[in-house]
Amino acid sequence: MKKYYLCGPTVYNYPHIGNIRPTVTFDLMIRAQRYLGENVYYLHNITDIDDKIIKRAIEENKTEKEIASFYEQYYWDIFKQFNLELPTKAVRVTDSLNEMYEYIQALIDKGAAYQKGVNVFFDVEKYKNVYGSISGQKLDNLNYDNDKFDKKNPSDFALWKDTNEGVKYNSPFGLGRPGWHTECSCFINKYFNGETLDYHGGGLDLIFPHHENENIQHYALHNAPISKGWLHFGTINYKDQKMSKSIGNLIFPHTFLEKYDPETYKLMILTTNYAKPINITDQLFDTNQKLVNKFKNLWNKYQLEEKQFTVDLDVVKTIMQLVANLEFANAYKEIFTLTKDENNLNTFFYILRNLGFAFLDQYVSKNDIETYKQWKQAVADKNYELSDELRAQLQERKLI
Repeated sequence: MKKYYLCGPTVYNYPHIGNIRPTVTFDLMIRAQRYLGENVYYLHNITDIDDKIIKRAIEENKTEKEIASFYEQYYWDIFKQFNLELPTKAVRVTDSLNEMYEYIQALIDKGAAYQKGVNVFFDVEKYKNVYGSISGQKLDNLNYDNDKFDKKNPSDFALWKDTNEGVKYNSPFGLGRPGWHTECSCFINKYFNGETLDYHGGGLDLIFPHHENENIQHYALHNAPISKGWLHFGTINYKDQKMSKSIGNLIFPHTFLEKYDPETYKLMILTTNYAKPINITDQLFDTNQKLVNKFKNLWNKYQLEEKQFTVDLDVVKTIMQLVANLEFANAYKEIFTLTKDENNLNTFFYILRNLGFAFLDQYVSKNDIETYKQWKQAVADKNYELSDELRAQLQERKLI
């Protein structure tokens, strides 16, 4: 079994379309691997308590749970809208507090963590020879700002923390809430029984300190890295600028879908190396939408003309292997080539269906096929008035 973990959202706001790049990429990769027979366990977390959630709750005069529940539901709606397969297991922080207490206590018992009042910190200095193996950072070269916490070393990070603001939980360490870096390593430890992952994914911005801190906790308990491989996803920039709230250039999934099909986003993902940034423009998405429209028309015509071409399973396997290995650009080139020969269309459709392109689940009716045949006959008979009428019906149904 392949063991995968993807860092999930902190549910305090709408994610923008750059935030969902890892989620969509994981979906494409895992679909291809499962097609090839791999057994994949995909674990995903939901950070439903955090400083940002507390701040948002105060601003809107709501509870943290109200804020988190609203934006978590929005996130799961994206899975439906973009036709993404759900993770094998999704875990909320607030549903897993007892497990986190046990995990933190295990680190204390191991001598890897220590308590100062309510706060519990990880003792980074004890593992300075390992710390930095994910990010390439060396502990002796790092500078840390002084913070308000009483801890042994500036680099030590909180596993459990006292707080004066927002919700508190009654833990064995005192009233407080979990540190952000603890949740992912705790969940991986629980659901994979302390075993090392095959792949751990997240944005490039998570490499340090988040993934570094995850790894060192796992190493302290198991004397092994938390993951064999890391997938760090590049940013998506809009018109050469990183999408950010301060600039005001955020594109949210719900606004994106008002203009474009979700497949236009998947095509963008399939044309670029997962780790490289993508600079998006309106022209890029307009071009992708035209391609999607072309693919839809090919699918409709294939059904309306009742074609029955075979699927070349050898070609399918080759392309799926490229997608499974995240060789997206090479896979897309081969996929697109299939559209140039009518005999390869069913292979093309078969691949896209297995990669989650939802338009291939839209089927024409017997009535549509009959109308199409009548239209083609009217054209052949040069009955232009009838052919125009029938063509208008097919166009209204978006079949041609």
